[in-house]
Parts: sequence; structure tokens; C-alpha cells
Amino acid sequence: MPARRPPVEFVSYDEALDLLSQHRIEEAPEGGERCFLRLQDDENVVHVHLAGSGCACEARPGAQRIAAEKPELGGIVEQILHKLNLSEVLLIPVGKWQKVFDAVAFSLAAHADWQEIDAVAAVQLHTRDPLMCGPADFHTVRALLDALFKDAEAPDQGLCLITTAAPILIEIVPDGAVRIGVASAVLADEIVELVSSARS
Repeated sequence: MPARRPPVEFVSYDEALDLLSQHRIEEAPEGGERCFLRLQDDENVVHVHLAGSGCACEARPGAQRIAAEKPELGGIVEQILHKLNLSEVLLIPVGKWQKVFDAVAFSLAAHADWQEIDAVAAVQLHTRDPLMCGPADFHTVRALLDALFKDAEAPDQGLCLITTAAPILIEIVPDGAVRIGVASAVLADEIVELVSSARS
């Protein structure tokens, strides 16, 4: 009987840089170990900002703002991933993976799929190597985001989600925001419609 594959796998950050450049996503170091990702702005880029009351995260200039509280955000992101029929998503930490794993350790202690990742992640804990997952793993992504919004306390415990197929960047801000950059007005309209209907 073949061995069961891990629910997700880590890939080389250096290899991911090629994908970032193809989608016009650039690194934005902010000192220390923090490195954010940014979609290069031009007239085709649309920003959507999801945040709730009490969140101090600033929206990108010109962003469409949609109110959404912390407990809703993980589910909204999961719906977006499914709605766009994404075959692969890369999760890249703002800091090092150690910060993320430490933040969610308690909340995900009983989550079997996350514990499988935790068991094989020792080599990646001090890296920003992307975590690659597919549609069957989006429930694990949802659980991770829910735990981050519940337990994370610092910006370097945030994540950036990029896809291998579309010019879209989803930034997870632990303070209680999701910042989405899309280099396609059509995709942006789909996302706004989805989020609005999910909250109605």
C-alpha cells in the first residue's frame, strides 16, 4: 500500500522567487527578519481590504474596504481560494516559520493534518520556504488562518498567500485584516462579489 502523502509540502524560497517576479510581486523587507510581499502597483492593480472594528492595519491607497471581523476572515479566504478554482497556493511567512508554528501550537494541537505538517517542519522552521497546498488542503489553510487570527500577536506571525496561476496576493495581518491585491479587474470583481454575498 503506497505511503500517504503529506497534506502539503515545503518548496524552496529561491524557486518561488521566479514565480513572484512573473506575477510582479516584490519583496519589501522591514528590518529584522520581517519581509513582506507587495504586488507592484499600476493602473491594472485593484486592492481589497477586509478588516473589522478595532483593527489598526492600514488599507492600501484606493482599496475597496469591506467590513469583516476576525472570526470571519479565515472562512472568507477559504471561499476565495475555492471560488477562483486555484490548483496550488503558496503560503509564505512574513517572518520565519518558527513564529507561525509557535503562535498556533495550542489551537491546532488536535488538528491531525496540521500535526503532520508540524512533525516534518523542523528543517523549515528557521526559513521562509513556502508551504504549497492544493484544494484538498484548503481546510487546513482555513484552520491555520483561524488560529493565527485568534492567537498571533505580532506582524511577523503573518502570512502571504500567492497562487501559481493568477496575479493575486493575499496578505494575512494578525491584527485582524486581509489585504488582497489583484492585477485583474475581473478577478477583483469576483472577489468583492463573493465576500459581499458571504457576509449578507
